[in-house]
Amino acid sequence: MANVSDFYACPVNANNIKYLPDLINGQAMHHHSSFTGSRTKLRHDFTQAARPTANIQLIYHKQMGTDPIGYFAYNETVTEKGTGIYLEDIYIRDNVRNHLRGAGSYGFYQLIDTALTNQMDYIQWAVAMNNEPATFSFYENKVGGQRLDKTLYDLEDVLQKGFLPVPELINPNLSAMQAKKTDLRAIRRNLESYNKTAPTAIAIKPLMDNIKTALTHHNADVYLCKNSAGQIQGLTFSNANYSTFRTVTGVKAEPMISLTHDALIYQQSMLCTALAMRRDIYTSGRTGHFIWGVNSNDSLAHRFMTSQNAEILQMEGNNIASTLVMYGIKDQNISAQKRDSLIPKQP
Repeated sequence: MANVSDFYACPVNANNIKYLPDLINGQAMHHHSSFTGSRTKLRHDFTQAARPTANIQLIYHKQMGTDPIGYFAYNETVTEKGTGIYLEDIYIRDNVRNHLRGAGSYGFYQLIDTALTNQMDYIQWAVAMNNEPATFSFYENKVGGQRLDKTLYDLEDVLQKGFLPVPELINPNLSAMQAKKTDLRAIRRNLESYNKTAPTAIAIKPLMDNIKTALTHHNADVYLCKNSAGQIQGLTFSNANYSTFRTVTGVKAEPMISLTHDALIYQQSMLCTALAMRRDIYTSGRTGHFIWGVNSNDSLAHRFMTSQNAEILQMEGNNIASTLVMYGIKDQNISAQKRDSLIPKQP
């Protein structure tokens, strides 16, 4: 394995962004896709935008000249689990990967270091099921990733055409909107009320801390679905999400946290929240995609997605083998010990 001192990373800037489209296309081709975005927009999004949605680092190796050998792109996110990183892409050129070991490990070294520096709680990413077994072995055994109990749904049809009118899911007594600081007291009160009869209590303090963080974060929002009496039936974290393949910004929502024991109202709350998110997607211009994660064992959430003809997210269209599954690093693996284990000891 190459010495870590031979690797280095550099943020995308006006001088090196010229290398990025070919790297993104290499990543896309690896998954039987292609870079369909705009080189001009890519340059604007990362060299002229006041605050880019995503962060991109180019990876170099001293023995490989001045051209980058790969890149990684990630979005900062806030969820009920805390603040963290959603890794959009990590790619090392094929000709480099085949004979220079350690480049992928160096990418995760940088990601964990970023998480530590910014006191983040997790790193998450999606993996296509048709990746080589060595890829999963690397994520699980080398990086310390674990498969997450979360399924990602693609609501592209909903985004473009609107929601299907399922009569039983339409409840005129429900409304949804983005939370504001003035809602914090009511949110706490509703959580405390729910916990009195909940089979499993919600940890209120960490959740409230994460909601407060989301309300001031440039990528994050929290949606509240309330009934006509003002009682919160569900809350949902969502985050802006940048697609390098298409140079567009979209939205990725987290599983809804239910504050109702009524199965139908829960599903109605999902529809009500989805309508509000779709409205705000168009208002904000984040129309690139609409992805919503649900807990894999949540049959009611799956039923709602089925009612809207939402498809489980795939890397390659119409190829079920490329279904995306979620992985994550957290707790003891967001540590200096894990970070340093990813690089060889210097002599």
